[in-house]
Amino acid sequence: MDVRKLEAFCKVYELQNFSKAGEMMFLSQPTISSHVANLEVELGVRLFDRLGRKVMPTQAGDVLYRSAVSIFENLKQAKASIEMLRDKVVGELQVGCSTIPSHNIMPTLLADFSKRYPQVTFTVHTSDSAEVIKKVAAGDWPVGIVGQKPDVDGLTAEVLLEDETVVVAASDAPWLPKTDGPLTMDQLIKLPWIMREKGSGTRSVLESALVKAGHSLQNLNIRCRVDGTCETLAHALGGVGVSVTSRLASQGFIQSGAMTQLNVPELEGRRHFYLIYHSGRHMFPALKAFVDFTK
Repeated sequence: MDVRKLEAFCKVYELQNFSKAGEMMFLSQPTISSHVANLEVELGVRLFDRLGRKVMPTQAGDVLYRSAVSIFENLKQAKASIEMLRDKVVGELQVGCSTIPSHNIMPTLLADFSKRYPQVTFTVHTSDSAEVIKKVAAGDWPVGIVGQKPDVDGLTAEVLLEDETVVVAASDAPWLPKTDGPLTMDQLIKLPWIMREKGSGTRSVLESALVKAGHSLQNLNIRCRVDGTCETLAHALGGVGVSVTSRLASQGFIQSGAMTQLNVPELEGRRHFYLIYHSGRHMFPALKAFVDFTK
């Protein structure tokens, strides 16, 4: 339905006169009549009764006018909202995060950002790194924070934070090796394991280390499979098995003595968390402010 024709109909309805409606819209009376006639053909109903010089809306005309007023009000609000998005740091942002950034980076980051830009609201989606990269690349989410650098054309990835990978287990687990010395990969694969989901950044670290040592995931004694860092830590604390995880996520448990860090040089190393976004995507002020603030 043509908006201009709908505007002409509303003016005729309000003024009950085709000529006056034309004057208000700077259109000729025949043009106004044509717009209304086209609407009547499109809808298959009469919108006005022409009683000499007098114009009276039909029941269908009353219904269309009420709906049209609502449509134009929504358009007005949409225009105002877009103007605010264009000129001010306001609106809603969707951010995709892998589990460690979601629990250990985003809360403080958003609290600090909100102090400066209180009119921005957030929806934080938590998934594994591979899924976040996929969603950002597809344009479903404008920005993400992940634990592995994406190899996707069009995505910009900037280092946000450095972390370490560590091997942890409950301090009182009965199957822990009775040594403080380094463990070989051959010793490690015999222990019960908690395994993260496919697409996890920490799982990728483990897979790479196993391959270098001549092993694979199939060689591990996997006792439990979980989705997410919180679930991994909970099962490790319960004594289910050992797991490779983030120092950022596990440091508090290690310092309290609830967890112990196993000495496995092959699995200890530096890793990075990346801020990712689509380099070809237009940035409204809220998204640009978040990217700049995070960097």
